Formats: sequence, structure tokens, C-alpha cells
Amino acid sequence: NKIFAYVPKLTYLREMKIEVERTLDDGTRIKGVAERPFYYKTQTSVTTVVGRPEPDNNNVPTVGGDFSSATIGAPFAICLDDEGNIFIVERDFGGQNGVNGIQSPKDDKGDNVSSNLLLANTEDQEMLVLRYGTSHANAPAFSTEEGNEAVYIPEDAGLYYYQLLKSLSYSPRHRSLILDEDSRTVLESNWKYSFVVNEEDHMVYTVMYRGQLVRFNPVTRNIEVLLDNVLPDLPNARSGANGSNCYVIFSPTDPNTLYICLEDYNMISRVNIADLEGKDKSTYKGEFYAGNSIHAGPVAGHGWEDGLLENAKFAMPKQIAFTDDGKLYIADTGNHCIRVIDTTVPKERATVSTAVGLPQNPGFQDGGPELAKFDRPTGVAVSSDGSEIYVADNGNHVIRKLSVE
Repeated sequence: NKIFAYVPKLTYLREMKIEVERTLDDGTRIKGVAERPFYYKTQTSVTTVVGRPEPDNNNVPTVGGDFSSATIGAPFAICLDDEGNIFIVERDFGGQNGVNGIQSPKDDKGDNVSSNLLLANTEDQEMLVLRYGTSHANAPAFSTEEGNEAVYIPEDAGLYYYQLLKSLSYSPRHRSLILDEDSRTVLESNWKYSFVVNEEDHMVYTVMYRGQLVRFNPVTRNIEVLLDNVLPDLPNARSGANGSNCYVIFSPTDPNTLYICLEDYNMISRVNIADLEGKDKSTYKGEFYAGNSIHAGPVAGHGWEDGLLENAKFAMPKQIAFTDDGKLYIADTGNHCIRVIDTTVPKERATVSTAVGLPQNPGFQDGGPELAKFDRPTGVAVSSDGSEIYVADNGNHVIRKLSVE
């Protein structure tokens, strides 16, 4: 009395009508339609992909090799290319990140370094060290521009960044931005924490620590300041100054809307870059989108709380990533969990929920959402088909995978 059927993946937001039809021996065709629609039930499971979990070891060297033997000292931020390769940036925060226990990267001898650049080949199940001991590097981005596919990795301070062209087997090239009269001061006492590539204009975008929204052409390397300061006019939660580590991503459902995670303000904002004409670049800040900090301030807004966007609390959230259906995943570092927002829901009804991880309860455990634990997750990225979310689990020294079915 049961019918078993294969159903397509990633359509769990939809309902399905069930129709059954058969032809009898005499040629009579019988057809039935189920009285009730079939609804998808979403299941999330967490597995460890690369690295060996060592939550109590602060001295893990970074050593390449197959996925079962490779070790990662301090995975921080990640991105994926169109073939499922995982690019991993390790970096040192010098104990100033505001969350106790953030790990520092090592080389293969166990000596402290500022950053390492890694590539995890998911097809060959092998992790390669692209370069040990770079200057402080931050959250990478992949460009799908035809003929110019590449990974771009920001260097913390100054003019420099790394370009890893797919045509050159992702060998890191140290590149410099080119400033003009309008942008010549933008890098002074400033830092770039995250890159993202807009799929329509193929420009690289970032929000600086001091709040400037800038972009540059990866071919000419010329930099342009779009907005002078997208930060709230408030002192941040960490130092009491005006500034924030900012992590950026474009929406797949609205490709010109840039979402910005303001770590030091425990909140998320957004800007439509196609709607800047006529806006005063010195005063326009876009729209503050999620986080209790919008109303209560960054200190009172620090913590954990799910619910409506205006009520939700974060604790030093870092890298953010989108699935194709408009779900925004957030590495909520201080709460040791992954949060999610369905951005296709109107702002007044949208909510923040905990996708996986036990809030404010660090540890290591694979499994379903009721069991899985993280320890200071800092990075998050999504596979090209949107079915898998990868997490840089800093405190556990591993890359994890969330499979959503």
C-alpha cells in the first residue's frame, strides 16, 4: 500500500501533486490523484571534509596531503570555484578578535605565520598548500568571468591582494591596486576583510574597515569609491571606535544587492549598487537589515537570539554566503553556530534561525542539527549547485560540510 518515488533535490520550498496512472491488461487506463500534496522535509547533516579535529590543540601545523591525513592550523575564510575546489585562507588575528580561542596558523614545521593559502581538491581528495607565510590575508572570492576565471584574496592592509588564475593552475600572484585622486586616501589606516565578485559587471567589491564601499576592475586594477561610509553612526562593540571587519556577498536572487556582515556591530546591512545614482555618497549608507544592534546598539545587540530580523542577536559574525534560492548563511563565530535568513521573505516577516550548531555551546560533533557542534566557525561558502554549505571550523582545525536535502 505504499509507493516509493525518486524526487528532485533542492525543491523543498515547493509542494508536489502526486498522480498515479496505470494501464490494465484490457487497455483500460486508470488514473488517481492524491488528495493531499506532498511537501518536502528539509534535512541537514554535518560531516568533516578536510583536516583532523583537534579542539584542545592550539599548535596544529598546516600540512598538505590527502583529506584523511592533511592538517589545518587555523582555517579562517573559504570560497569554492565552479569545480568544487575549496580555497582556504588561514590568518592570524593576534589575539585581538574579541572571541577567545581564535587559532593562529602554523607552517609545516609548526612555526607561527601570518597566513597560509590552501586548496582542497574535492575530486582528488587532496589538500595542497599554495603558499606558506603570506602577509595577513582575508576572505576570498571566485570570479566566473569567462576566460578570466580566478580567485581573489584581499591582503589585510595596503594596496595588495592575490590573484589566482584558473588558467595558471591557481598559482598565487601578488597584485597591487591603482589609486587615483579620488581614492588615494582610502587605504590609509584601513583594512579590507572580504572580496566578492559581481556576476554582472565582474568587478571585485569590498567594504573597508572604515566603512568605504569600493570596487576595482581586476584587469586594470583601478579602484573606485562608491560610498564613503556604510557603517552606523555608533561606536562599535569591540573598541568603542567607528569601524568594523566587514564580510560581503551578492544576492543570487537580486544580483546587484550587496549584503554586508558588520562583525564589530553584530549586524547585517545591504546596499543596491544599481541604485546609487542620485544618492549622496558621503551620507548614504544603504539599509540596515538584521540584528538587534540596529535599535539597541552593538553591545546590547551582542548575544544569541533567533526571531524577527530586528530582534535577532549575533556574536561577532563573520563570513556570509548565499544559496541559489536566496538563503543567507552566516558564520556566527561567538555563538559557535551557523545562522540562516531567507532573504526572499519580506523584511518585516523574515527571521533569523539557527541552521546547525548548538548556540553558545562549543565542541566537535558531526551529525544532524540536534547533535552537530562547532567551535568558533569563521568561514562559510556554498557549492555551485547550492546543495552543500562548507564551513571553516576554526577552533576544531577542520573544514565541515552541511548537506541540505
